[in-house]
Amino acid sequence: MTKLFLLALSRLLVSERGLRRVFFAALFAGFGLSSCGGGSNSSPSSPPAACTLPAISTIPLSQVASRMSGVAPLAVFFDATGTTATETCRPFHDIEYRWDFGDPAGGTWTSTPNMPNLSRNSATGPVAAHVYETSGTYTVTLTVTDGTNTATTEVQITVANPDTEFASNTICIAAVIPPIPGSDGCPSGALSLVQPSFDLAIAASITLGMRRLLFKRGDTYSSTSGANIAVTGPGIIGAFGSGAKPKIQSTGNDVILALSSATTPTIKDWRVMDLELDGLSGTSTYGIRAAGGIDQVTILRLDIHDVWFGLEFSDQLLDLWNNSGQPGHTLWDQLAIVDSNINTIVNDGNGAFISAARLSILGNTMSNATTGQHILRVAHASKAVISHNALSNPATSKHSIKFHAAFWQGGGVSDPGGTGHYSENVVISDNKLMGGTTGFVFAVSIGPDNQDDDQRLRDFIIERNWFSAAGFPAQLLSLILFGVQDFTVRNNLFDVTGASDHAGIRVERRGIEPLPTRISILNNTFYSSDSGGAFTAIQLASTATNTTVKNNLVYAPSHTSPIVLSNSGDNTTASNNSTNAQAKSILPNFVSGSPSIPQDFKLQADSYAINAGALVPVFSDLFRLSRPQNGVIDIGAAEMP
Repeated sequence: MTKLFLLALSRLLVSERGLRRVFFAALFAGFGLSSCGGGSNSSPSSPPAACTLPAISTIPLSQVASRMSGVAPLAVFFDATGTTATETCRPFHDIEYRWDFGDPAGGTWTSTPNMPNLSRNSATGPVAAHVYETSGTYTVTLTVTDGTNTATTEVQITVANPDTEFASNTICIAAVIPPIPGSDGCPSGALSLVQPSFDLAIAASITLGMRRLLFKRGDTYSSTSGANIAVTGPGIIGAFGSGAKPKIQSTGNDVILALSSATTPTIKDWRVMDLELDGLSGTSTYGIRAAGGIDQVTILRLDIHDVWFGLEFSDQLLDLWNNSGQPGHTLWDQLAIVDSNINTIVNDGNGAFISAARLSILGNTMSNATTGQHILRVAHASKAVISHNALSNPATSKHSIKFHAAFWQGGGVSDPGGTGHYSENVVISDNKLMGGTTGFVFAVSIGPDNQDDDQRLRDFIIERNWFSAAGFPAQLLSLILFGVQDFTVRNNLFDVTGASDHAGIRVERRGIEPLPTRISILNNTFYSSDSGGAFTAIQLASTATNTTVKNNLVYAPSHTSPIVLSNSGDNTTASNNSTNAQAKSILPNFVSGSPSIPQDFKLQADSYAINAGALVPVFSDLFRLSRPQNGVIDIGAAEMP
């Protein structure tokens, strides 16, 4: 279709229901879909089932908050995946969800400097999460648009004051000098304890019935046998006073802090915050390990370093208990990992190894697993949001994000009944994602753990991320997708300048899992300023099926023969991308002649990318500026105002 026709059609769609149906029929035909089904009820190896669009043009919204009340800091997971009947049968992907958490004083993200969209008070996507750190009542607003219709819904979250909640069960713990309640940040009415052993301090406090355990800032505590929390909350392990975070030093024990146990599968509602966990390069030391079922865990502002695993929530342990006479353990729910630093991972460990339902990983900095393995490894998640993190420097042949799934016929807590469960309903957005300094590294790998395991993933949105190779020369590929289904990759910036090889996205099948299918790669920007060598922005292997590649901007002027799309896939729809010639020799006129940060990749008014896009369901850009601005969408990750 010509641009003029698209512009005229888009204007008519605002008022004409019949033409809206024409629009979506054309849109889905462009996706290579024979029908407009999909979502969680479609067969894993077949085209999506047909669905019926509603007779009335509306967006019936579903918004579910994981909890409506609790004590600060309160992590809440928001789920709008039940939104179904709209102008599209793929509402997870093809409408935009905009969240206002009602917390404008919540501040900004600090882990990703030079990234846009740093306000903690807003997010996009069918799943989102927020941590409320101040008591009060907050009105959360969700606004959804399909480009024509808009719907809004609200929910209230009530957050209690911890000084009130824990007025009778707070204890202040120092390593040397007795704390004075009512002084130096120790709350009035608290108990006072001098105990340089972290393990003994936790055990004694829990025995006394304490549920807010505050360690003195600036003090150092030993961890010799490991502490354990095996009672239900609400509870807090945190800090009081001023200065450096309380330092907990391991002396060779396996776990600094264990959560739950084989015999406590249903405890919940704990916050671990404002501590430094120092493994002292312990080759078998965990920072925090979940030792049994526990829900509603918030890990906030921890510094964890020189450990085997920074965080471990492995569903295999839960399966072990369930199958060994200790039943009742279910997959961890409402796990939030926020504003923490995890680095220096040793002995083939991982920065974080996680399986969870309703998982949020927000605002963290994780790096340096060169003698370990992966930076962030998600073994299974049923709903997750991973946003505003800076992740870098895994070991050779490992990844900054490795995301896979439960065994399709596993029968464990991630796959109850053994009937097949996906990792699904995931948003990965607004992160800075980097490779490594040694060996060869794919920055992000999403798909089965290996070629022999049938693990299935679907309904992911990967948007507004900054893939950067700067300072990490071992990076070979920014993003690889193995055997995934119903994925949208949009508005990302792939700057592979400085990498040992230069590639953006690859889609293929890894092993015995179903073929990768229904993948949309829309409005991304790919760039390299390096000289010579190969450059391929998007690679579709022969196993890729029903892939849409539209509106992608590519510029690699100093490479010999840059390639925009290398396509061996089946039923690929590609249009309105840069050509190979444009990628080589036509200036896209970024606002900076030597772009290095996301703002540099905005477009000037004379860019060939302006008004050059195809009609796609992308309603904002890398900077959350609404699309289109001038009637027809621009190509690339940035829309010209």
